[in-house]
Amino acid sequence: MAYGEGISIHKPSPAWGAAAACLSLFAYATALFITPALNNEIARAYDASLAMLGQLPMALMFGFIAGVLLTGRIADRLGKSPVMAAGDVAIGAGVLLFAASSDLRTAMFANFIVGLGGGMSEVGSMALVADLYDHSRRTSMANLSQAAFSFGAVGAPIAVGLMLSSGMDWRLGYNAVAAICGAAAVMSLVAAIRYRGNPIATARGQQPGGDRPGLLTPVLGLLSLAAALYVGAEIGLSTWMSVLLERELGAAPAIAASGLSLLWLGLGFGRIAGGFVAGRIGDARLLLWTIGMATVLMGALLVASDPWVVMACSFGLGFCFGPVFPTLVSAATGANPHRSGAVMAIVVAIGALGGAIFPASIGWAADTVGLRPALWACFVLLLADTIIAARLRRWETARSRTGAASQT
Repeated sequence: MAYGEGISIHKPSPAWGAAAACLSLFAYATALFITPALNNEIARAYDASLAMLGQLPMALMFGFIAGVLLTGRIADRLGKSPVMAAGDVAIGAGVLLFAASSDLRTAMFANFIVGLGGGMSEVGSMALVADLYDHSRRTSMANLSQAAFSFGAVGAPIAVGLMLSSGMDWRLGYNAVAAICGAAAVMSLVAAIRYRGNPIATARGQQPGGDRPGLLTPVLGLLSLAAALYVGAEIGLSTWMSVLLERELGAAPAIAASGLSLLWLGLGFGRIAGGFVAGRIGDARLLLWTIGMATVLMGALLVASDPWVVMACSFGLGFCFGPVFPTLVSAATGANPHRSGAVMAIVVAIGALGGAIFPASIGWAADTVGLRPALWACFVLLLADTIIAARLRRWETARSRTGAASQT
């Protein structure tokens, strides 16, 4: 079905909305990953322990959850692009406050604001992509749009490493992120003017108040749990990568700050690859393969003792991580295209809960048992996720056999 078929309102090309979603995700990623790259500098500035540093991602993720829950249904009613624009503005305000903070408590509040805007941006961006594309194309575009997020996560640590090596004040990086957020807000507002409605749901005749499948299903529950475990492992490793490289493995500060980029460079390439293969192998099989390989690579990373080996493992791990989150949210919204915002809010909020709990828990544990032993929690999370992916694969196979039998 061609985009916009049967639609009586605006019928713009989906390219503009997808571009706005990509820039919004890119802006949020730069705000999300500049702080982990600067953990060592922040600890020195505020005389913070690892447990205290762990409160920064926790504050951000609780803000993220609040943003997701507040805007899921609003995005379905008022449109995704306005939600994206509001989120971009909030992220920019948060990073500017972080740059101006004089104590860790203010920095935590600033991170909460960043997370609040990030939740709005994530829901608006991914739900908009789900509205613009159908079937396997939806999973492919979800992966490709999240690649923009990955490259923002790559750019932030690299920029931090260059700043530190040149002797610049680490706070200046937050001002640059605010400028990126301003550009994303402008583009989202233009997209709001050009695009309205959910063409996929309308083309299927799914109007508000009509017959619609139930929102809460066992499959949605499993996808949400898988998202929580995955995000816990991904953000857990991302939060502590620079600390692991500098304090545990002796890497130089600039290398430790930019080392996180290899993980997210792999994530970017993994999402591009996922965008090309998603329609060929199916969502459940893609999840099983990528999470299973990520579990193996996480174990290899945690037993390595050379910082360059760790960074090489992180690139491979990122490549396997790449398709996981976009595929999870695409599978969830595909079952409920008429309520993409509400479904996105459920999956992303539960996923963010994992991101709030586990990185902070790793920091608390690291003060007692050491960072490397504490990071084995990431391996356990991925192992549990592999089991869930295998269950989803069995369900997908059973449905395929039932469908084939009904046609014969």
